[in-house]
Amino acid sequence: MFNQVLILICTLLCLVFTGTCGIQHLERAGKNLSLFNSFYFCIVTFSTVGFGDVTPRIWPSQLLVVIMICVALVVLPLQFEELMYLWMERQKSGGNYSRHRAQTEKHVVLCVSALKIDLLMDFLNEFYAHPRLQDYYVVILCPSEMDLQVRRVLQIPLWSQRVIYLQGSVLKDQDLLRAKMDDAEACFILSSRNEVDRMAADHQTILRAWAVKDFAPNCPLYVQILKPENKFHVKFADHVVCEEEFKYAMLALNCVCPATSTLVTLLVHTSRGRSV
Repeated sequence: MFNQVLILICTLLCLVFTGTCGIQHLERAGKNLSLFNSFYFCIVTFSTVGFGDVTPRIWPSQLLVVIMICVALVVLPLQFEELMYLWMERQKSGGNYSRHRAQTEKHVVLCVSALKIDLLMDFLNEFYAHPRLQDYYVVILCPSEMDLQVRRVLQIPLWSQRVIYLQGSVLKDQDLLRAKMDDAEACFILSSRNEVDRMAADHQTILRAWAVKDFAPNCPLYVQILKPENKFHVKFADHVVCEEEFKYAMLALNCVCPATSTLVTLLVHTSRGRSV
C-alpha cells in the first residue's frame, strides 16, 4: 500500500511539474509567465475549475493544458482505484501489528487454521484468567476471514482493546512479520477439537510450528497436537500438549483413583462461581 501511495504522489508531482514547465516555456512566445505563475495556474486548474486570474494566452500552451487535463482524467482515477482496492484488502486482512507497539507492549500470537468461537473463547478466558497477563495483547493470525460470530465477540469492549485479528498464513514470512512474531512473548499453535481428519490437522500444525521456529527461533512455542504419534515432529517446541494422550491418561488414572479426571479438570480449567 505504501508503494501505491508513493506512485500516486509521484504521478501528481509529475503532472504538476510537466504542466508548470511546459506552460512557462510555451508562454515565452506571447505573454511571458513566471515559473511561479505557471505553478499557481497548474495547482488551481487541477484542484478547482480555475479562477481565471492567470491563463495561458497562446494556443500551444492552451493545447498543453487540454492534454494535461485529459491525462489527469485518465491516470488519476486508475491510481485512486488501485489505492482503494489495496486499502480494502488491507482492512479485510487486518493490517499489521506495528513495530513500535511490539517493542513497547507485550503480545502473544495465536495461530489457528480456522478460528472457531469455542476455541477463541476458551483461549481468551484461560489466558486472561491469570493476573500477570492482563497487560498482554493477543494477536490472532488466521488464514480465513472472520465470521460473524467471531467479529461480534471481538467487538465486545472486554476484547476489542486486547485482541487484534490478522488474516494471513503462518507459512508466509511476510505475515509472520506483520504479526511481529520475532518480538512476541510466546506463540500458541492450536487445533480445533472438532476436526474430522485429525491427522491432516496435525500435519498443518507441524508445518506451522516449523515455520514459526525457523522465523523466530527465540520465541517460546506452545503447540497442541491431536495424535500422540505426531509429537515427535514438534519435539523442538517448548511445550507440547497432546489432547488424545491427555484424555487417555485421565481415563487410566480414573481406573486407579476414581474421580481423578474431574479433579484435574477443575484444577486446570478456570471456573467462576455463580453470583447471587
